[in-house]
Amino acid sequence: MPPKVHLKQGSRAFAALTVVLGIASLTACAPNTKQSLPSTPIHTDTPSATHSGNAATSQNSFGSSESQPSSASMNPLNQLPYPMKFIRHGQYVSMDLYTEETVVQIAPGVNFPAWTFDGTVPGPVLYLRQGDHVTITLHNLDPNMPHSIDLHAAQVAPNLAFSDVWPGKSKTLTFVASLPGVFMYHCATPPMDLHIAQGMYGAVVVTPPNQAPPTYTLVQSEFYPPDDLQAVLSDQPNYVAFNGFANRYVDHPLPVKVNEPVTVAFVNAGPDEFSAFHVVGTILRDVNASGNPQNNLYDVQTYTVAPGDGMLVHLQFPQPGLYPFLSHAMNAYGKGAVGKFDVTN
Repeated sequence: MPPKVHLKQGSRAFAALTVVLGIASLTACAPNTKQSLPSTPIHTDTPSATHSGNAATSQNSFGSSESQPSSASMNPLNQLPYPMKFIRHGQYVSMDLYTEETVVQIAPGVNFPAWTFDGTVPGPVLYLRQGDHVTITLHNLDPNMPHSIDLHAAQVAPNLAFSDVWPGKSKTLTFVASLPGVFMYHCATPPMDLHIAQGMYGAVVVTPPNQAPPTYTLVQSEFYPPDDLQAVLSDQPNYVAFNGFANRYVDHPLPVKVNEPVTVAFVNAGPDEFSAFHVVGTILRDVNASGNPQNNLYDVQTYTVAPGDGMLVHLQFPQPGLYPFLSHAMNAYGKGAVGKFDVTN
């Protein structure tokens, strides 16, 4: 069982709970070695970055303006990651996810006080099969603020399924993964753009029958000054990264064999910038928009993925060598949205 969160009378979280009521706001197995996100961001004992903002007011998806507590004036927490629980019985899947504040490393020597799913940025990849009946329980271990989960793969009433979970509380939602694709999930608690920018996002990969999971999963996202809503609204990121760490795959390329079919599930978590995905030295031979095999484009040089969208791209490399992959939006490339495939015989 996850550790219980106790709210003391007089604390900021307790005060927020007593003043702001009923805020409505607007996911899976641990991947195997080849399918997984490469090494998770490094966690440190002492954060080197601090929050710099104040409590924010934002309008949620249902039109009500709500003020949400912020950890800006507190020392950033560094909660230990609490891993996702996943159980499958045929096409019935249940999982438990946990929201926490955890310090992660986003570039060499750069720590970031993140708001997370399960203590990592991005959160765990949720691998599902088309037709799965999915039950997700979200446990909010963050003592400072409410969180939620919005799953783009779920076709449900958002005011019921994606509502806020207050500190120390849990919420269960169910849906059927009826469509194949590569989807985003994220926290939708207002201000939603700040919750995403702080690290609360991940990928859902729903594979159709008789199709293997992707070779690799990449999530592009931006990192802004911590807890700085104005920087997010102004689209002024410090870093743009694949899988939570700028330039992660430049020094640690993704291994591929010559002429081996490679599939990459790609999500652009944003929250603001479009991705122009490009692989130097080859052609994207088959792109499935939103990861759905019915949405085919062939022999594409660069494919644009909007914030909140995804794709499945099919690649093949005829010669050994190092093949860079990047966002061809040069501002993102220059801030860390680049890596390499290491193709060998």
